[in-house]
Amino acid sequence: MTDLQLGLLIASGAIVGAVYGFNWWQEYRYKKQANKAFSRNQPDVLLETPKNMVRSSTTGARLEPAVDAPRSEPLRNERLEPALSGASRVDFDLTEALPEDDLPPVIARTPAPAPQREPVQRVEQQRAEPARAQAALESEDVEVLATSQLDPKLDFVAEIHAGELIPAAEIPTLPGPKRVEIIGLNIDDQWEIVAPNSTSSFAELRIGLQLADRQGALTPEQLNAFCMGVQQFADDFDAVVTFPQRSSKLQSAQELDEFCAGVDVLIGLNLLAVTQPFPMEKVRALVDQAGLVRGPDGLFHYKSDSGKTLFTLANLNQKPFGPTSEGLTLLFDVPRVAGGIAVFDYLTEFAQNLAASLAGDLVDDNGKPLTSASLANIRKQLGGIYAQMDDRGIAPGSMAALRLFA
Repeated sequence: MTDLQLGLLIASGAIVGAVYGFNWWQEYRYKKQANKAFSRNQPDVLLETPKNMVRSSTTGARLEPAVDAPRSEPLRNERLEPALSGASRVDFDLTEALPEDDLPPVIARTPAPAPQREPVQRVEQQRAEPARAQAALESEDVEVLATSQLDPKLDFVAEIHAGELIPAAEIPTLPGPKRVEIIGLNIDDQWEIVAPNSTSSFAELRIGLQLADRQGALTPEQLNAFCMGVQQFADDFDAVVTFPQRSSKLQSAQELDEFCAGVDVLIGLNLLAVTQPFPMEKVRALVDQAGLVRGPDGLFHYKSDSGKTLFTLANLNQKPFGPTSEGLTLLFDVPRVAGGIAVFDYLTEFAQNLAASLAGDLVDDNGKPLTSASLANIRKQLGGIYAQMDDRGIAPGSMAALRLFA
């Protein structure tokens, strides 16, 4: 054995011995600290926890998050005026309502108290209560409107939980192939629609991408691009984002699109001039009498009391109106109209009266005459379409229907 090998062997042994000694010393030090810590008289955190910090198990209720749980405030349909109006409340004085002999001993011997300022304060409170109630109802309406903008059956909803409040001005516009809607939970713990001009800040956000519309169902590529944009936005604010299962949502989008395609019907009733073109002055007089109004798009609209279009009157082949017309077209967008059967009955009656007044022929899109029997057949098919929509839970003319058939 050479001197070099002997030196290396001695050096290796010294290193191993040093490591062993260091580990033994560390183990001894930690053991001594542990014995010292456990030798103290520590309280039992399970037995000595204050009672108000322990959940009661007698109620049987599950203490789970309930962001969308129904609120306990009065419903908007309830009549709040009698309870809140100062004029409707009457304060009875028992000393005037009963004779002195009939009063209980304590009341009979007690002198009448001196006038206090409490009634005045109560009247002032009663006057302020209607304003507070009105503000509460308006706030509730804002929250109901916001939460109704997103529907898990119609939207892919991503949830963002931020560590710090996110100002509305710093929330970007997320482009998407379908309708994108953002609502946020503000500092008052209320949901509101996130608008670019809003001054609110939000601790939570819900970003929804609609699954289907008249352009078709959401595709995997479109969904992936949307998720990447939301994830990037969340990363910029060190926020946590959660997504629904993409495969199930894409399947729901396909099923929803197939359903929409089956009920997406546009009924057109055409009125053709026979001998000479229709004079538009006479047409305008007839449509005004029937309640139709000229819209910014140049069409005549028959609207509901709430201002929603029920059906329209257009020039044949969608051409702009001139002094005369070779034909007119009445268009009825089936899934977008509430109370469609009654509207269709009025539509057919108006179309027949218009044809009689203008001496025109009422035909379908193929030029086939529309008789009473054919209109009755269309009405029957219309009832079947509305039944399918009701079974699906998408009422004709509802917000969901207006979104899907846009």
